[in-house]
Amino acid sequence: MKDSDKELLKASAAVVADQAVSAAGTALSGADKIALSVVGLGTAWGLTKAIFGNALKLREKRAIEWVELIRDNPEIFTEDVLATETFQDGFVYCVEQYLAERNEEKRQYIKNVFLGYVATGDHEEFPLERLLMTSQQLSNIDVATLKDVDLSRQDKSYQIYGSTDKNEDNIYNLTHLGLLSQFSDNRITEGYPAPFVRVTAFGKEFIEYATS
Repeated sequence: MKDSDKELLKASAAVVADQAVSAAGTALSGADKIALSVVGLGTAWGLTKAIFGNALKLREKRAIEWVELIRDNPEIFTEDVLATETFQDGFVYCVEQYLAERNEEKRQYIKNVFLGYVATGDHEEFPLERLLMTSQQLSNIDVATLKDVDLSRQDKSYQIYGSTDKNEDNIYNLTHLGLLSQFSDNRITEGYPAPFVRVTAFGKEFIEYATS
């Protein structure tokens, strides 16, 4: 996004936040009331409303769940953190993903990832987009297969379900997305239908947020 566009959005966010404050007690949504009760959240929330106003109304329950996440974790979402541009950008991005996600388990995953993003402090290096985009490409069976991986196994003789073809397509999808690494081995053509794999560093990070 161009700097000029960012400045325009921030100006719009400030107007939205000011309008919300002036309208306090009249026609505020439940999400607005929670957001305004969190000191320092006004800019990020105003920015979000400026971009996704209609979506927030149509999915108000999810909007409320999201701002409750901020309100209920004050030790992570401090006023200083809320004032940073990296927090505000991450907030807007994750709200968009959360509103659009149909799967409840994946919505919880988005929350976990955002908590990790903010808590780490190193917002520039945190793989926020990659983690969430990867989640979008996984089926429920993909996720279940990943959770079945023995994280301690890093040798070249590990097959998640032994020498069977159980969830074979899912294993290959996890490999394609960089969550698993496949060992090149001619044993697959010699009666071992399942690939030999190990979990990657990215896969371990994904599992951490998927199971927290």
